[in-house]
Amino acid sequence: MLLEPGQSLLVPRGWIHNPLVPKDGGKDSVHLTFAIRERTPFWLAEQLLGSAIEDPELRRVIRPGDLLGPGLPDHLDQVRQRLVDHLSGVDVAALAEQVSRCALTDLEYTT
Repeated sequence: MLLEPGQSLLVPRGWIHNPLVPKDGGKDSVHLTFAIRERTPFWLAEQLLGSAIEDPELRRVIRPGDLLGPGLPDHLDQVRQRLVDHLSGVDVAALAEQVSRCALTDLEYTT
């Protein structure tokens, strides 16, 4: 896509792009990138899952062999159930206050 003077292009986060200024254009060009703190349902899910850090069962080390062997589906099922149990007990009102603060101050983009 070739932009004319005065035009701009919005490229959503996650889209690979490579701006190029044609050498024969004879005009200067500016390419600015702005990172907007987008919040998505996946980001909220990360906040919910982050609250599970206090659950000692979810912090237990899994032996490397258990990640490759036939027991992996059982481990996944146990962790899934532990997460369901944890999420069922989350005080959503209290977590909402924490998430609101995080939405305003968190500078990292993980999703």
